Amino acid sequence: MIRRNDNQGWFVISQHDHAELSGEILKYWGNTAFETPAPHDEVLFATRQHDNGWIEWDALPKVYPENRFPMNFMEMNFPDQETIWKRSLRRYSAEHPYASALIALHFRKFNQKIIDKNHSNSEAKILKKEMNQFIANNLNVKMLNSDLGPLPIQATINLSFVQIGDIISLALCHGWTSIEIRDVPLNYNGSVLKLSLKSGDGKNSTINPYPFSQPLLRFQIGGRRLNQKTFTDDEELRQKLNECDYEKLELSIHNE
Repeated sequence: MIRRNDNQGWFVISQHDHAELSGEILKYWGNTAFETPAPHDEVLFATRQHDNGWIEWDALPKVYPENRFPMNFMEMNFPDQETIWKRSLRRYSAEHPYASALIALHFRKFNQKIIDKNHSNSEAKILKKEMNQFIANNLNVKMLNSDLGPLPIQATINLSFVQIGDIISLALCHGWTSIEIRDVPLNYNGSVLKLSLKSGDGKNSTINPYPFSQPLLRFQIGGRRLNQKTFTDDEELRQKLNECDYEKLELSIHNE
């Protein structure tokens, strides 16, 4: 769940709706300076579905005990994260093995951060091995002991596209005023640059250099508006959410 500050409360957005917006944004990627992702449909599918494992969680959201806010994805414990990540990469693996491998690569990075911060986390190490084997099977990559062998350059760059769609969507959903996105692919030959996203109102953003095929992109993201910041327990949060109407937030990206 994404918490967007909204005066005295929150505008809350589900992770899967955020991911769908990620794919909608990436759909317009490509112009004379920026190469279009390929295979296009599979990269878009991975981007749209990278958080599909959150559907069940967001149906029954929880309160973060330390601040009593609706719990976001950065505040979850590892067992819950593991369940969601596995669901996300396996749900469509039979029909979309390449896209599912990109999703696994995406979450593998988060899992590695957990291992780096806590070397004794044996569960995270086990999950890393499972993810590595899943990726190797779906990308036809060799395993080197329990780790992955070299990835195809196309898959590495397509993972970047998934992550870029993710971060731009997160910026729009949270209403961030500025971010820099580094190592953005210009093509599949290794050329990269930095993008700068800015917004004066948290709804209408500019990106420079501009990577999209159209000069103005308009989007909608659904969510629920809560009129309080903190909640006594999970049950109160769920009750308040059920009482809220589903609203649409208007967002845009345009060239400077």
